[in-house]
Amino acid sequence: MASISEEVVNITRKVILEEKEESIERGMAKLLYNETRRKLIEYELLDRNLTKKYGMSFDEFREKKMIEKLGYSWEVEKDYQNWEIARDGIETMEEMIDKVRNIL
Repeated sequence: MASISEEVVNITRKVILEEKEESIERGMAKLLYNETRRKLIEYELLDRNLTKKYGMSFDEFREKKMIEKLGYSWEVEKDYQNWEIARDGIETMEEMIDKVRNIL
């Protein structure tokens, strides 16, 4: 098992732990929770922006073969890849948040 330096422990105590009696494990869980929430919001924002840009959900975009209909442009293909990453990221972050909640 990896160890955490004393400096990181001290910083964690100062920044994230509300009570001195709280464990470093709980502090790390709080950090993980906050980071996964931040990433979830980032992925949701990207999903929302692309839904607005194309006027349809990712599933509709894929089912209607919009990349082909829009001429395989670089922008559309890049958007599709980013959208796919965002959808996968949303699912992954939601799963991780549930796991971290169980620790807290």
